[in-house]
Amino acid sequence: MTNPEKRKLIDRLKSIEERLLIIVNPMSRKGSELAGKVRSMLRREGMSPEETSTDLPDDMGQTIEFWSKRFGGSRVIMVFGGDGAINQVINNVMLSRSSKNVVLVPIPAGTANDFCRALGLEKAETALSALVDFNVRSVDLMRINLEGARKGTSYSSNVFGIGLDGDLVRRSLKYKRFGVLGYWYASLKRAAMVIFRGPDTYRMKIQADGYQYNGPVIGVMFANISVYGKNLMIAPGARPDDGKIYVTIVKPISGLRAFIAALLLLKGLHTRMPGIEFVVCEKASVELLEDAYAQEDGELLFYPGGTKFDISIDRGALNVLSRADTYAGKS
Repeated sequence: MTNPEKRKLIDRLKSIEERLLIIVNPMSRKGSELAGKVRSMLRREGMSPEETSTDLPDDMGQTIEFWSKRFGGSRVIMVFGGDGAINQVINNVMLSRSSKNVVLVPIPAGTANDFCRALGLEKAETALSALVDFNVRSVDLMRINLEGARKGTSYSSNVFGIGLDGDLVRRSLKYKRFGVLGYWYASLKRAAMVIFRGPDTYRMKIQADGYQYNGPVIGVMFANISVYGKNLMIAPGARPDDGKIYVTIVKPISGLRAFIAALLLLKGLHTRMPGIEFVVCEKASVELLEDAYAQEDGELLFYPGGTKFDISIDRGALNVLSRADTYAGKS
């Protein structure tokens, strides 16, 4: 940033200092470095905003509730991290019922940064520049209600995937230090096995508005954005402010066809393949008839058979910073 741009940023931060909460993912080296630079800049100007870490989710929730009571819920939350860190913050905000006057300022410092990309904030410098203009938009969130052995509610801003998607995240954890390349390596390694052996399937009951299916699937994915994993166009045309959930159901297909579908996913053409259903809806449900892994905005989860998910869209649930010249959700 040029000196005049930095001056404008400092002036903006001064104007919101009393409402500013900084949250850092300490596992993100880039996030910690970026937060350190902003922190140094603020201290040179005599500012000392409230700060906490995603390492302490309970403390983070208490901090958010504290700010909600102290400032009537009016605050700006700057998050330095990736999609997982943003997901954690969003869930703390939503579950503490303090989202009404919150403005989330995501600073991309993760692996794929899908949520930030959907808002036009591809780089940290872009996000900080957007903070000067303070262009705020409301986006939708997917609400996931759990029933069964585990009960509760969570929120997803990006993609919630069950089956193959969760399994790939599980397999890629050992290569996590390589970022997106690690995910692709694990995916290609798995693809080589799938071509010869065929993909695993999971028995589920799926409903999405008028669509119903009961039987084996390779995976099902619920999207609130068009692109995830940086390159995979899971839901062509999707925006996180259109009030819709985009559901992709992959029924049993051969290993070779599954590999071709993965390649078509790069251009959003997978929805044309036989054996792949694509449904746009406002509500959906899934009942697992056997154990399965899942991923929620990149975070790995395990669910036992018998778990039921009721998924709905919360319209305009969260105020977020976005680039002024980018329509919310456009990728």
